[in-house]
Amino acid sequence: MLDNDQQLVEQARQDPAAFGALYDRYVDRIFVYTARLMQDDAAAQDVTAVTFEKALRHIRQNGWQGDHFVAWLYRIARNEAISRLRRQKWLSPRQWFGSTELRSTETAVQSRQTRQTIHRALARLRPKDRDIIVLRYLEELSSEDVADILACSTDNVYVRLHRALARLRVELEQEMPAPASREVNPHVS
Repeated sequence: MLDNDQQLVEQARQDPAAFGALYDRYVDRIFVYTARLMQDDAAAQDVTAVTFEKALRHIRQNGWQGDHFVAWLYRIARNEAISRLRRQKWLSPRQWFGSTELRSTETAVQSRQTRQTIHRALARLRPKDRDIIVLRYLEELSSEDVADILACSTDNVYVRLHRALARLRVELEQEMPAPASREVNPHVS
């Protein structure tokens, strides 16, 4: 955790207004993460709000005694999002990637097709596999932070990530059209 985060946490224990600096620092990251999980901006806003409400409440009650504040926030957000998704019985993501500026129509079409292919493959993965891939590659968190969020060892993150990526590879291979086979006649030049 950043030294500054530790200082802000200590201040927030005494004065809830000091929590605003932590909120400002991390609200966008937590919202983007929950939006990817929830696939609904309004639901993501709710989850983000609850995440910070719970964080403030636990900080004030000395319920948090960790090293990585941001990983702790992600863990709260993840648990809240999964809880809501289970209640809704809705765990199929629709848009894992944000839009990007593209230079040509052809590039735009190819990029969109690639995103859709990856999205469909990710959607078929188990939620645990999807979650670890999102945290590590889309959220760009370190393996140590992912371990903190998932409450497991860093070695376990590597193993789970390796297995999740293998499953994603299988899904992508099923998704990608097989290349057209061309028979080559050795007698024709």
